[in-house]
Amino acid sequence: MQNKQQLIGTSIGGRYRIHSLLGQGGMGHVYLAEDLKLKGKKWAVKEILLGTTDPESFLDEAEMLARLGHPQLPQLVDYFTTDDGSCFLVMDYIQGPTLQDLFEEKGRQMPVVQIVGIALQLCDLFHYLHTFKPRPIIYRDLKPANVMLGELDQVRLIDFGVARHYSQEKQSDTMQIGTLGFAAPEQFLGLQTDPRSDLFTLGAMLYYLLSGGHYAYITQKPIEQIRKGLPDALTSTIQMLLQEQPQNRCQSALEVKHRLRSLHSEMTEVRIRQDSSLTAATIPDKLIVVGGLFAGVGSTFAAISLARILHAKQIPNAVIEHPANEPDLYMLLYGDQRAPKDYIFASTALTGHTANETTPWTSGFTTWVPLHPEGFQGAWHPADSYRLLHTIKKPIVLMDVSTHWGDSTVQELCHSADEIIVVLDASPGKCNRPSTHAHLALLDLYRKRGKKIHFVANRAAAVGRLHREWVDSLPAAPICTIPEFPYEVVMRAVWKGACIQDEDQVLEKLETSLTPLLQQFLPDAIIRQRRYPSRNTMFSRFK
Repeated sequence: MQNKQQLIGTSIGGRYRIHSLLGQGGMGHVYLAEDLKLKGKKWAVKEILLGTTDPESFLDEAEMLARLGHPQLPQLVDYFTTDDGSCFLVMDYIQGPTLQDLFEEKGRQMPVVQIVGIALQLCDLFHYLHTFKPRPIIYRDLKPANVMLGELDQVRLIDFGVARHYSQEKQSDTMQIGTLGFAAPEQFLGLQTDPRSDLFTLGAMLYYLLSGGHYAYITQKPIEQIRKGLPDALTSTIQMLLQEQPQNRCQSALEVKHRLRSLHSEMTEVRIRQDSSLTAATIPDKLIVVGGLFAGVGSTFAAISLARILHAKQIPNAVIEHPANEPDLYMLLYGDQRAPKDYIFASTALTGHTANETTPWTSGFTTWVPLHPEGFQGAWHPADSYRLLHTIKKPIVLMDVSTHWGDSTVQELCHSADEIIVVLDASPGKCNRPSTHAHLALLDLYRKRGKKIHFVANRAAAVGRLHREWVDSLPAAPICTIPEFPYEVVMRAVWKGACIQDEDQVLEKLETSLTPLLQQFLPDAIIRQRRYPSRNTMFSRFK
């Protein structure tokens, strides 16, 4: 193999003239090269050091990179070997500083909101790699020097030298590789690495950036002891990511994303409140879990009502019917008539690995995600919920969980939710059921962990002394009440196959009543925007 300085100024592969050394590591050197065929075009050429890999491993990396099709990952354009056995990968040249460069330039002090924003992008990239077909890809070497930042802090991952395909059948990796200070324990113990290994490296990098350049494995201190004043949501997530045993960490990149997203949203909201040019497009992402304290209380009606209020304000949103539910949404929306032709139910498609083939069912700014009328068939896991949320990609997602608070996948969603809305009424018998008390105990546990729990009353509540006794029996008083509508108005909408919430005066009455709830997750400037016209409807005629 030639000396790295000897390569500079020479041509390799019959096409690439080496200009300078861009970087180096234990697996190889990366050079800046000019394309002699495409004049003016520059590439990053990575030389794989002899002895660090074999021809088969080199071909594995080349073929893996060739199949990647993500704008924030390196694009392989060529690969070849030379007569002396050297192996080269030719990739697009990404200009810009690395995260390590920026970190040092800023005196090892970066804003928390910027670090969290970078982490959220990395979660999306890891999700892409970890769900790659036919086999997941484990990156295994996340560190600031392998993260490049473009305009507006767009993240790009570089250097896939130690990445590999994940195989469940393997009990251990063949090579113990990684960067000391960031790599997961299993990488140095010769054990199997999986997507949770990448999540450990993410936690290690967050610790490094937030602590001013300290390594978690050296300090052996919680991050909050190193840097004071960090949000609890951030410190608790880092603590989970850095657990030695993989089963004790967050289990997917999307889980990490949803844990951090509420924190990023709060920081963004501060910026929005200071920005006079506020628009609906700047609304922070929100995962809102909506359920009933007991059956038949109207959680689905509440979810649809919120969705149509958001639609009227031109805020993209989605209503998802959780797979644990009894199917209801498809029939309420007259799916046989209104669903797109050949509509594929998202939960079914996702577990059947055909999620990319689904056609969204949209109504204005709302995307409907109902269950199949016959119910969800099969096993649903927490990771499936996060994959489903990733496919929806709407700023505000309303997850209707009905009364399934005890379901493990619902509990996992509640841990990640930005808001939890609980619909109830003053039915004495239902309020005193053992299942109701169990639900209240679980919800109170979420509240103690810092989750925002909002009780919403539906239909006529108790009055006078009974009302006070009812409110006193709850962990918190209902924040608002969903108004009742005349039976005739509701039935007319049903017979028309229409959504009653789309009647202008019904919608206006709903918004007025639900404003205290809307104020919990929408900026005031957006709440004040009323985009639906005032005109005569069947509701006004009935009045």
